[in-house]
Amino acid sequence: MEQTLYIDVVFLVTWGMDAFLLWAAGKIAGFSAKKWRVFLGGFLSALFYCLRLCFFRGNGGFLFSLMLLGGGLFIVYYPKQSRNWLRLFGSAVAASFLMGGGVNMLFAMTEMQRIFGRGMVIQKAYPWWLLPWSVGVAYFLLKMAGRWMEANIQRRKEYCTAKILFQGKGIEGRMLIDTGNGLREQGRGVAVVQMSALLPLFSREEQVQILLGNVAGLDWMSYTSLGNPDGRLYGIRAEKLVLSFGEKHVVHNNIFVGINMDEFSGAYEGLIPPCLLEEE
Repeated sequence: MEQTLYIDVVFLVTWGMDAFLLWAAGKIAGFSAKKWRVFLGGFLSALFYCLRLCFFRGNGGFLFSLMLLGGGLFIVYYPKQSRNWLRLFGSAVAASFLMGGGVNMLFAMTEMQRIFGRGMVIQKAYPWWLLPWSVGVAYFLLKMAGRWMEANIQRRKEYCTAKILFQGKGIEGRMLIDTGNGLREQGRGVAVVQMSALLPLFSREEQVQILLGNVAGLDWMSYTSLGNPDGRLYGIRAEKLVLSFGEKHVVHNNIFVGINMDEFSGAYEGLIPPCLLEEE
């Protein structure tokens, strides 16, 4: 029996699902993005999916779906490091399972979807009740997970995500919440970030000068424990430092960020004192 496919309905359902999936991936991985970028990423993913359906009479398969997912994550979060890209991609896959396999398994065991009635099925793969149920259940589970992360991981002083804006440029990285970092500058805590992570904030000429040891253009504070021979901790006066931890986002303006000239040995790019996770 030939089935009728209403592309406008498919587009709206796919747009809603993709936008929520991209938002959920950021929440799980600890990244934030503007709402218009989330909707734009979901819109373009749904658009290319529907174009594939219209002109090639197929959904493109597994690899095409992964390409759409990767493209949506790039549009929304623009991760500049492969480590952050993998975190977002893995989080998106987890959220996709919650919205797809997890919800369908719930339906198969309970038939809860019949609360909405049997409804009209446009195509076997597109029951209309899939969108409100999958988004609702996934949102509830993610909210519960977000509260657990904030209540447990923060107390165990694990990691957070930091965005640093300087000279109109920005970088993001994974930071260790370090209780041993007691540095203070003008009454505020001091984040310390490895040099390799901060290099993209400088022009090419500035990068060369810094790598050659010319730190005359950097800000500094008195501190000797990091092994600097002149008794200074060099750094930058960041225009904005945005810390994301679960559902919590803290913004610090015009704040000193120290530079560690060596690489940190762990899977992180910097150290954040716990006091910076408090509201300014």
